[in-house]
Amino acid sequence: MPSPSSELLDLFVSELCDATMMSLVQQETEVPFSGEAKHARLDARLRMALPIGDEVDLAIEVLKAGYPRDVRLAVHQLRAYQDAEKDSAAPIELCVIADYLSPGSRKELKQAGINYYDGSGSMYFKHRTYLVVKEREPRNRPARRPVKLFSGAREQVIHALLEYWRRTEGGEYISGAELAELADTSTYTVSLTMQELEREGWVETIGKGPSQRRRVSNEAGILDAWAAEWGSRRDRVTRWYTYVPNSNPTDVLLSRLADRKGWALTGAAAANAVVPHLTSVDRVQVIVPPGQAEVWGQELKLKQVDKGANVIFIEREGASLMFLDEHPERLGSHFASRFIQYLDLLDNYGRNKELAAEYRRRALKIRTNE
Repeated sequence: MPSPSSELLDLFVSELCDATMMSLVQQETEVPFSGEAKHARLDARLRMALPIGDEVDLAIEVLKAGYPRDVRLAVHQLRAYQDAEKDSAAPIELCVIADYLSPGSRKELKQAGINYYDGSGSMYFKHRTYLVVKEREPRNRPARRPVKLFSGAREQVIHALLEYWRRTEGGEYISGAELAELADTSTYTVSLTMQELEREGWVETIGKGPSQRRRVSNEAGILDAWAAEWGSRRDRVTRWYTYVPNSNPTDVLLSRLADRKGWALTGAAAANAVVPHLTSVDRVQVIVPPGQAEVWGQELKLKQVDKGANVIFIEREGASLMFLDEHPERLGSHFASRFIQYLDLLDNYGRNKELAAEYRRRALKIRTNE
């Protein structure tokens, strides 16, 4: 933990004084107090004088990076100090300061009535009739993950977790072993992935050890983070054309793909099967095995083109081919999961982005994260 006498603490005091006309009377660091934990210590305590003559104590916990799980631990420590000092002569305000505070952490602190300040200059401070609110974009988000969360086996875990949330309508917990089976990964991968999601405040946990179970607490947060990562990936895409008697190539292509494996319909063509008449479809997107696009294109009698394509091949595997559906009116069809369909609707083609918002609301039943 960084020293509470750091430059960040000095900046907090300076900006608070400028905003409220308070003045610093006394500053202490590593303040011991009687709490549940042995040798309990508060990072810093400031005594501030108000312009009207009263004084207030600021109990402060300092973090390098504040994500929801880190912030909850800091708040627990602040509450413990507050309980131990309930007979203090001066009123006590609780504060968290950090080099970086995630948007979710800021929201949780504000809802809990905890003041905060971070390295971007964002501040929330409330005491009696004083209210200071400065919201700025977070800066210098620390790189915490040695590997990408939304890739490989970890992406499969997240996909499985969201699909379980959808199937159970968000009300049921799942064990690590059950999630590993659903995601076709190891329990170790599940554990590492869940630790990251807990830190972001996206899942909630009950129990310990083998009996530990989790469920999604912020499905919008997970989906938005996945979508942000999805937009930056570079799948190999090829464009093809086939003659069809009408403008919708879906049925024609499905009939040709029926006897093959390792593919799935996605994007607007698939979304229309879940939410009928969501949009008119003039092209069909198909997930195909990596390295097989040209071979399949030739075997399916498609012509590769630069313009005017009505068939798009996207080479993928792993999470993109989990939880496939067969449309009841199209035997042998493979439709990508609803989450993959949604992510592929975010490609900015035509009205797809607008359609994605509608699909998210109607098919996934996930509101936009605020």
